Amino acid sequence: MARVTGRRAILSHTFIVAAALGVGQVLAYIVSVVAARALGPEQFGVFAALLGVILIGSVLALGIQAVAARRLVHIDSADREGASRDILRDGLIGGAAAAAATLVISPLLMWLLRLQGWLPLLLVALTLIPLTWAGSQYGVAQGRESYRRLAAVYLAVGLGRGAGGVVGAIASQSVLGTMVGLTIGTAVGALIGRWCIAPLARAHPVRVSGFFGETAHATHALLALFVLTNVDVLLARALLTPYQAGEYGVGAIIAKVAFWLPQFIGVVLFPRFADQRRARATLVAVGAVAAMGFVVLGVTAAVPWLVVNVVGGAAYAELIPIAWMFAAIGALFALAQALLLTRLALDDRRAVIAVWAAAALLVMLATLVIAHSVSGIASSALLAGATLSVAGAVVAGVEIRALRRPPSPTS
Repeated sequence: MARVTGRRAILSHTFIVAAALGVGQVLAYIVSVVAARALGPEQFGVFAALLGVILIGSVLALGIQAVAARRLVHIDSADREGASRDILRDGLIGGAAAAAATLVISPLLMWLLRLQGWLPLLLVALTLIPLTWAGSQYGVAQGRESYRRLAAVYLAVGLGRGAGGVVGAIASQSVLGTMVGLTIGTAVGALIGRWCIAPLARAHPVRVSGFFGETAHATHALLALFVLTNVDVLLARALLTPYQAGEYGVGAIIAKVAFWLPQFIGVVLFPRFADQRRARATLVAVGAVAAMGFVVLGVTAAVPWLVVNVVGGAAYAELIPIAWMFAAIGALFALAQALLLTRLALDDRRAVIAVWAAAALLVMLATLVIAHSVSGIASSALLAGATLSVAGAVVAGVEIRALRRPPSPTS
């Protein structure tokens, strides 16, 4: 397949991917909004914590996607379909491994999240199988530069997961029923996604050597980021009262809006982070992500009562004075994610140290330094996000200056 690299094509790809991701993200937020109303603060606190576990567990899907896209670009066209099929099989294997790992640590999660039974965690584990498989589908479509099919898979998984979660929450009015709907919907979406990319993987499998090794390194870095961006919800469940944890879960929805809104920027620009366009692509990515974060923060600060009412309803009015903090948390985490992607494109394995350090800082502040409250945990996340973003921006600035410096004349 010929590659189209013109500016118009890039803008078209950006729009298509952004639209598909946007639909999926809106549906994910609708699930949380509906669940917040259907379950009430205490049950929603449990559901929010389970979503945090799913988000952390699904990081393997992102690692598979990144490595699949990077590897397929460099594979000979004659072997590309076979390699794509092999990657899809690896995605299923990875999903089974993620599910098994979740079940192994389920006793610890039950204690940490104060769950009364193991069935919700079983459903979490089952959900990770189609989510990880979908990650391999994203990577195949992205690596083959088939952005329409990539958007179709994003849309299928987003619609399936969103519809399943909403139906489950409304029909059952319980955490378990909501999780059943979420699991079934995600599986249906992944099956549809596999059908969408079937033309890209019709040949006999061609083994992609070293795939799981590279995936492990990429997943490690993304896992650190996802721990950082979700550990505050888990800490809220562990440190606060059930009612306060529910409040924090609603605030976390605001943070997730700001965090996921610019995701499409990294999807489209990721290949450019790895070649001679790196400096310009980094500036564009950082500028665009920061601008979108300022918009979300500005809207939240201007009409916090409206944002809280839309997200959680009147039961969460106590969040109104601090709603802006959650918008700032999401914006800073989004900036940190963009900066991390610029390092992953170069297979820079040192960047993960900074992310883990930020996560450790958040946990230390929330548990030992700042008072245990909704605003206290939010302040901890805000300080950790700001520290990591500033450090990443300094590194990126130094690198961009070096890349743009004219080469010294040879003697």
